[in-house]
Amino acid sequence: MMRGTIQTQHNMDKLTRRNIRYICFRIQTEALGGAKADKEKEGIMQYVDEVKEHMESQDDFGGWDKFAKTWDVDDKTQLVAVTRKSSIQTDWNIILKKEAKELPVEKEKKFLTNKLSEKVQKAKEETQETEAQTPLDEIEIKQVKNDLQEKVQENRKQSEKTSFWDKLK
Repeated sequence: MMRGTIQTQHNMDKLTRRNIRYICFRIQTEALGGAKADKEKEGIMQYVDEVKEHMESQDDFGGWDKFAKTWDVDDKTQLVAVTRKSSIQTDWNIILKKEAKELPVEKEKKFLTNKLSEKVQKAKEETQETEAQTPLDEIEIKQVKNDLQEKVQENRKQSEKTSFWDKLK
């Protein structure tokens, strides 16, 4: 059973189901290797040790790693652990199937498919053009290199004739 003062027990009775579940999720996170569920001076986390001890003492407690999967906090009496019929993830998926509407995708899909095939075709054409131009590009590159080398040589000859210091005089 839960140890502690009568005042602590009285204050824990004021915790809502949401508060208790928050504390339980924090303890679960710690048990799975996450952040530690530290006790605080104020707020609901001041009861973390008491909630942990209380939940672990109950028959339907199935381990902190199983919280919200095989056991949970009762809806009406929040300090009681109860066995779950399905996990919260399964419950969420059922709600989604029931409530969520399917979005219309077909019109968008056709538009995107057409745009994609146009881009693919354009890329193929550009590739073919590039492949046809490649030999000319190599010839042009060689010509530009030759022109640059000639200009460098001319500049060297010019600089040999008149140096920087000669220009200052």
